[in-house]
Amino acid sequence: MTRSTDLLLFLQVVVYSFVIGGMIPLLVPRIAVDFPNIFVGGLNGSLIGASCMIVEISFLSNRSIRWLRRLPIAVIILMRAFAYSICIVCGLTLPALLVLGEALWLESNFALSFWMSISIAFGISTLIELLQLLGKEAAISILTGRYRRPRAEDRIVMFADLAGSTALAERLGDLKFHELLGDVAYDLDKPIAASGGETHRYVGDAIIVTWSMDKPANFARSVACAQAMIDTLARTSDDFVARYGQPMRMRIALHCGPVAAGEVGGWKKEIALLGDTMNSTARIEGAARDFGADIVISDAIKTHLPEEWAGKLYRLPDYEAHGKQDALRLWTVRPDA
Repeated sequence: MTRSTDLLLFLQVVVYSFVIGGMIPLLVPRIAVDFPNIFVGGLNGSLIGASCMIVEISFLSNRSIRWLRRLPIAVIILMRAFAYSICIVCGLTLPALLVLGEALWLESNFALSFWMSISIAFGISTLIELLQLLGKEAAISILTGRYRRPRAEDRIVMFADLAGSTALAERLGDLKFHELLGDVAYDLDKPIAASGGETHRYVGDAIIVTWSMDKPANFARSVACAQAMIDTLARTSDDFVARYGQPMRMRIALHCGPVAAGEVGGWKKEIALLGDTMNSTARIEGAARDFGADIVISDAIKTHLPEEWAGKLYRLPDYEAHGKQDALRLWTVRPDA
């Protein structure tokens, strides 16, 4: 997320937490429904929400802290639960002490509130890690049953493939190459998230990202995301040279159209995207390799881009893709765009 997105999310959480906290006196019979209690409840909620968000943005979800990503998920869950517990307990006690002069920790039922806070924090921490593990879209879709039956959707699809991966794997070995893929995916996660893209899945050394076609701005965002991914690897080239002996380069293909989306699997479920759009995007990624281009977009993407993109693109020769009856009309982004 960008800083502006982080700030907006922070403010939203604080406001929502204030409203939810202010409703507590209405839900708990033993608390008098009056302005001081409603105000203190709102302060409780906003303080808890603000402190948890600060911990999340500055530390637990901070993409610049690389070592955190290497910790086991169970350790991160416990770290988040511990931090959230402190935030919740402080949020419950400080407003009452400062506004009402009440020391809630001396009350007989505080122990119950304390252990409930830890349980809630642990549950939230586990949920966050599951969302990150499965992907937000996949997790929510599986929970709501959105894709229990296949459905047709219009998607912008990106295939981003690591150039020269075969030679890299042979030189580095399987374990070191796997570590490299993790570092590349970690660096590219930020521009993908900033563009509103949803990482559909990792397939070997390739990343598949999608956007909904319902928002016209997503077409420009997807191309800008591709540029940002290329720029990100260029900025971190010295780090990759130091760790793996060479800079990294991606080949990126963008296409759009209808896909069939649905759940597959029994105990282990995932959302599968099928159809000609997916196959064509894979062929366009092959064209990027053949043309030696970093970014190749289909004519379908180009027709949806704003007019200011006209001078940033140039036409590639028609591409005869395997399995396609008609040649593909393709474009690439000028290096100076």
